[in-house]
Formats: sequence, structure tokens, C-alpha cells
Amino acid sequence: MLELFFCNVGDGDAVLISEHRRGLPDYTVLVDTGRPFVEPKEGSLRKEAIYYLKDRGVDHIDRMYISHLHIDHVGGAMRVLHAIRTDRLYALSFPPKDAGWIAPSFTSTEKAANGLVHLLNIWKEITDAAKANGTALCSAQSETERLTERLTLETILPDRGVIGRQARMFDALYRGEPVDGKERYRVSKERNVSSVMLRFTYAGRSVLLTGDRYASDFEDLPLAPCDVLKLPHHGDPKSMTPALLNRLSPQLAVISCQNDKSQKKDRPNAEIVALLQTKATVLCTENKPLPTLAASTHNGVRITVVDDGSIACETE
Repeated sequence: MLELFFCNVGDGDAVLISEHRRGLPDYTVLVDTGRPFVEPKEGSLRKEAIYYLKDRGVDHIDRMYISHLHIDHVGGAMRVLHAIRTDRLYALSFPPKDAGWIAPSFTSTEKAANGLVHLLNIWKEITDAAKANGTALCSAQSETERLTERLTLETILPDRGVIGRQARMFDALYRGEPVDGKERYRVSKERNVSSVMLRFTYAGRSVLLTGDRYASDFEDLPLAPCDVLKLPHHGDPKSMTPALLNRLSPQLAVISCQNDKSQKKDRPNAEIVALLQTKATVLCTENKPLPTLAASTHNGVRITVVDDGSIACETE
């Protein structure tokens, strides 16, 4: 049996994938880790990813994937790595061996530039901790692998131009080299579309995890349909297009979001939810009230695929 648990980490992503044999986890993958701190809120069950893992008895992770470097996807990695033995950490890129601390600007208030520096310093701390704990650092490659006898994984990389620009900029910043301000801003704003996407296949069923890669950025890729789709960018207006939905035709669509009514960000977007419902059952970790979806909060969304290919879903 394959179990997928989409943790309610509020405005962020953390997905636990486990293949079970004889009732026990046999292979475990964690995709993204949410934020380092999830502020408690009355009316919400959201919490940090580490608490879900401990509550579910996870004491070993075969692979951890970081889809891209935004705090709501990578922020919880440090606590997980310190608390749970993790064999391999996968990401698009890692700090070079001679990486140093990146000093933020003390004269600029530009959010994108300073935010990028902040995340790169956090990423270095995370990867240093991973190495100290014996976790292997593995650069994500475009490939299809058999993880177990029944579970396969396809890794879908972003555009090569995005990969190249990001690698050059990150390495230059880590090495203290001068960089072009406009290029740094561009690379910072490209972090969502730099998301590594993952497709898990088990018993003939397909699960597509999209990070935060905007739908318009990958709707022209020759992607096969999927049974379960994790919406990119928390179900906001950029997360789906009619063309992409028709191509993927998911049976279940999961949105990791939060139920705050006064969010500045429109997550999940009512029109996107209505569009999804023309093809799929929509499940949210939690959500504000929408015309076609009642407000809710859960510890997470649990989906199981059994060996005959049947799918079951529930909120917990």
C-alpha cells in the first residue's frame, strides 16, 4: 500500500509518501518541509511538519526532496534532519564547497534581493547540518527511478535556462563575487518556476507533485495524466489553467493552504477551485469559505493506493 499524507503546515507544503508492507513503512519520502515556525491560530490545526512526522511514528526517511528555495517549502528541514535519520537530501543545487556567509544589504530595502540572501544562508545551514548528520546531498536529475519493486519516481526538472541562471547566481553570492542587481532580482523571482516536480507511480496510479511551478510555465510539457495532483502555489490564480487541467485530468486535487479570511494572498482561489471541480474532487489541508467549498481545517489529507490500484481519500 502507498500512503500519501499532505500535512497541514498552513501556507506551505510538506508531503509524506510511504510504501507500507505488512502494515509497516518500508520506504519513506518527504517532499518539502513547510516553514520553520507555524504560528498557532484559533480555528486551525496547522503545525510544523516535524510534529506530523513524530506523531505518525516516522523514525527514518529514505529521501527528502526540496522542490525549491522558499521558506514555506524548505524552512522546516533543519528540525527534521536533526530529529529523524535521513539517508539522502535531493534538491536542484547545493552551496559550493567554498560557500561563505552572505551579508545582506544594509542600504537596500528591496524585498526580493534580501529575501534571496536570507534563504541562501538558511539553505547553507540546512545542508551543513545534513552533512554533519550523515545525510548524502544529491543533485536532482531528470530521470525515472524504481524506488521499490512497486514504486517508481520520475523527476521533472525546470527549464535549463532557469537552472543555469540560478546556479550561476547562487554560486556567485556564496563566493562573495559581484553580481548584477537586475539578474539577481530575476533569479529571485524565478524560484517558483525553478521547482523540481515529482511523479510517483504505484499500482498503475500516478501522483504528480508540482512544487510552486506556475501552471502556465508547464502546461505545454508532454505530461501524462495523473490520478492525484498536488496543486502548485497553494491553489492561487496562477496554479491551474483549463488546458493543463484537461491534460492532467486528475481524480483528486489537493491544495495545501490556510483558512485565514484576511489573507493578502488569494489561496485557494474560488475560481480555481470551481475549475478543478469540473474534473476532480478537491481536498484542502484547510481553507477559507468558498462558494463551492465549505471552510475547513484538518491535520492533513490522507490518500491511499492499495495494491489493486484502488484509491481512498480522507481528511484527518
